[in-house]
Amino acid sequence: MPSISSSFAQAFFDAVQPAISHELQLPNPFAAQARGLSAAMQQIPLHDLTAFLALVEQTGSNPDIGLLAYDKAHPGNLGVLGYAIMSSSTVREALRYIVDFHSLIGSGFCMFLDEQPDAIKMVGFAEDLRDAALPRLFIDAVASITLGLLHWLVGDKKIVPIAAEFTYSQPADTRELEKLFGSTLKFAAEVNSLAFRHEDGELPIATGDALLQGIHNDYLTMQQRQLVADRMSVWTKSILLQHLYQRLPLTIDDVASTMKLTSHQLIQSLESEGHSFKKLLDQVKAQKSQLLLTGTDLSLKQISYRLGFKHQSAFNKACERWFGMAPGRYRDCKRPAPQVAG
Repeated sequence: MPSISSSFAQAFFDAVQPAISHELQLPNPFAAQARGLSAAMQQIPLHDLTAFLALVEQTGSNPDIGLLAYDKAHPGNLGVLGYAIMSSSTVREALRYIVDFHSLIGSGFCMFLDEQPDAIKMVGFAEDLRDAALPRLFIDAVASITLGLLHWLVGDKKIVPIAAEFTYSQPADTRELEKLFGSTLKFAAEVNSLAFRHEDGELPIATGDALLQGIHNDYLTMQQRQLVADRMSVWTKSILLQHLYQRLPLTIDDVASTMKLTSHQLIQSLESEGHSFKKLLDQVKAQKSQLLLTGTDLSLKQISYRLGFKHQSAFNKACERWFGMAPGRYRDCKRPAPQVAG
């Protein structure tokens, strides 16, 4: 079940509650869990947070309310991960810590850095593509906290993304989004992402400390190993999604390498959970195929290539097995009928 740390959820509550009118004040569902120094490591169901956000949306509050989380950004919301980020020497290292250890703050998400020739792109989306439609308030808040955290770390320089992508539809008014994330915005995108200049990635962090970073890194690695020990299949599916997005090879050797494991270690770990790499790859391809067929205008040939099929005929056969019909027919059946004017 997807989850999120209670202290991170508390940051959401602290950000949006003051903006809701007094008559519509909502009770704090995270107060009990968020107490104590280890709150950032305590996980609560993500549904608890999204249910709260749904209530906020029902109050008819400002549609930009999620952006208020920017002012609540602080390393303390991330527990030990926050300390590791503070001890990083550069913004790039801080971003790397966020994506590499994000599972300690929340599960059910795929996050990674996509190093491009002209930018460092921080990418995030739901691991289960059937649940890809995260609410705008949640997406805005996570993006705002991320950017606010970077600003907190560098202090004297306000980093502005060179581009930002959001999976929700374009709002009627984008001015507040542009104030935080710049003017290059894309909506109804395949993923949520923030792209930064390479030179911004090299900005120094005043609290950087190599010795402390080493200590924090060892502790985080130990915590993450314990966390993923019983859900190697979930981690593997997340890495497969990352490889699909970045057009990286989908062989077990390449996936294991990204996970810093040997192929033998990955196979053994998956078998201990009753899974196989081949079946997980097939599941991920089926989910991604469903998303691309129903949510994009890509041609069948383009989708086949995106999924790593060498020939479209192999993609067609896979769709027959997954959906009981050819990809073109599946797209026609699942897409909503066009609206007729008048």
